Amino acid sequence: MHPADAKAILALKKIPGFNYLVRKYMEYGGESLYRGQNLANHVKVYEDNFPALYRVFKETVTSLGIDEPELYVYNDPYINAYTYGETRTFIAISSGAVEALSPDELKGVLAHECGHIVCHHTFYNTLLYSLVELADSFKGIPYMLFGPLVLALQYWSRRSELSADRCATSIVGAHAYQKVLAKLASGMKSFKPNGKELLNQAYEYHDIVEGSLWGKIQQNCQMAFQSHPQLCERAYEVDRWGKSCIYRKFWLS
Repeated sequence: MHPADAKAILALKKIPGFNYLVRKYMEYGGESLYRGQNLANHVKVYEDNFPALYRVFKETVTSLGIDEPELYVYNDPYINAYTYGETRTFIAISSGAVEALSPDELKGVLAHECGHIVCHHTFYNTLLYSLVELADSFKGIPYMLFGPLVLALQYWSRRSELSADRCATSIVGAHAYQKVLAKLASGMKSFKPNGKELLNQAYEYHDIVEGSLWGKIQQNCQMAFQSHPQLCERAYEVDRWGKSCIYRKFWLS
């Protein structure tokens, strides 16, 4: 886990009654709601209907030593994937990702989603996703009622992505995963990144954030309700992780 992720989870657990709230939400249908949506509208992945994708998925799950979650493909031209659930965890990956990414790139995306499972992020993520959906459906009323909780969950979610990126890096390597992030940013099937695009942009972005107090306030306000950190920042953190002693000791030996 990324240290910022572990610290943010510890802060969430200190919110009075928070874990109880999440468990009750999951118990009374939070998890089954999304599984029902998957079965109703998405295509479940088996060896017979998506053999190439299932093969990559099986290799990824085996490498991480976790129980195989359910995998679904959903109709969306954007490159994306997500995972939810606690007792019956699932991963959903977009048709755009399946068509635009190579097998190795798909392995990186799937390893990232499996990283959320390894770190037990799904317990909190399902509640966050539901609150955001409620806000969209009821024109922001849940934000008025649960604003501080949503902000706290969004803050944690951005840090949790860094842990999942570390998991993906441990499977495909830092350089290869940086290529995945660059392709995610462009959305282009024909794009052949060298892996340094977003890393170089990260240094320029840091100049904006650290150059002035106003720049820092602007960027922090822009990110307050986002569940994912900036892609260039993720590439930067992957680079740091790939150069760390821990990574080199356990994954390059």
